[in-house]
Formats: sequence, C-alpha cells, structure tokens
Amino acid sequence: MVKKVLIYGDSNTWGDNFITGKRIPDEKQWVNILKKIYSKDYIFLQEGLPGRLAGNEEKFKPYKNGKDTFISTFRTNAPVDIVIISLGTNDLQIKYNKKSKDIINDLLWYKNKLEESFTDEEDKIKYFNNKMPKIIYILPINFDYKVNASVIFDEECEEKRQEIIEYFKKQNINAIIANSLDLFEDGIHLSYQGHEEMAKLVAGEL
Repeated sequence: MVKKVLIYGDSNTWGDNFITGKRIPDEKQWVNILKKIYSKDYIFLQEGLPGRLAGNEEKFKPYKNGKDTFISTFRTNAPVDIVIISLGTNDLQIKYNKKSKDIINDLLWYKNKLEESFTDEEDKIKYFNNKMPKIIYILPINFDYKVNASVIFDEECEEKRQEIIEYFKKQNINAIIANSLDLFEDGIHLSYQGHEEMAKLVAGEL
C-alpha cells in the first residue's frame, strides 16, 4: 500500500539556491530525489516555504509563521501516513532572539496539535482515517556561523541548536539530526550534494 508523506518545512525543503537566487531544479531537491527512488511506495507532499518559522514571531511577513498555516496545510493534504516537520533553523536567527526552550516548545506544538485533533471523533475519521500519522522531525541543520552566515547566526545560535538536538535525543522523539550536510557558499542552504545527503537521511527513517 502506497503511503503519503507530508513534509512541512522551510527553504531547505523548498530548494533555495543561493548561487542563482532562485529555486534549484526540481530533480535536485531532496524531496523529489525521494519521489524518484520511492515512487512505488510513497507519495511525497512538498510543503516548503523560504523563511518559515516554527513559531509565529514574524510580524512583517506573517505568511512565514509556521503555526498559522500548519493546520490548513495538513487538512488540505490529509489523511497522510507520515508528517515530517523540518523547521527551527529560521527561529535560531539572531534577529528573533529566541531561547532554545521556546523553539523546542514551538516544534513540539505541531505534534501536540495533531494529537489534539486526533482526539476529536469527527477529525479522527475525516482527516486521519482513524490512524495517527507517524511524526518525524528534521531538526535545524548545520550552518556556517563562523564565516559566511555570521551576520545571521552566531556562536550562541549554534549552542541553542545543539540544546534543541539534545532535548529531542533525551526525550526519544523521532528526529533526524544533521550536523554535517554540504551547503552553498552562504553557509545556510543545502547545496546539490547537501540535498542528496538529506534524501539519504530521510530515507533511513521511512
């Protein structure tokens, strides 16, 4: 039976290309790499948006607030077998000045919201087909805070990133940890090689 996978993420789910300022070719995006390999087993629903936050701190471009659009996005694609939440990197930016515990709470909100909706009998039938989807997190991936991305991220941002990773490890929450993916020269976005590496990591969790 073919399984449906909803991937709710940011620019690295969307496929941002630092070099051209555009989107990388479809076939180079990690979601579409998986589509090609597992077309007989999975349907991948790619819901990535550059700049998307796990939280709702973006005041000037509110469409980037992840919580605001998650439920409608989930219900549009429901029912699904797996939900992948790939957020948190943008929340770590210096300008938002968020504590790691607040980012953790924002990330956990997605799991809690789905579980809450599952307890509603009408939602359970209509949007879940009576089965709770498997939830997998892709935690904030590595970024080059020392050189190329130093205006956006600093050492404290990296410390917070590691605190988030440690929390998910200790709580045994399904999560993909990526500490050494290849990036474009901006030190933030996945390169073509990085997308291939991400595809392999995700494949290992499916």
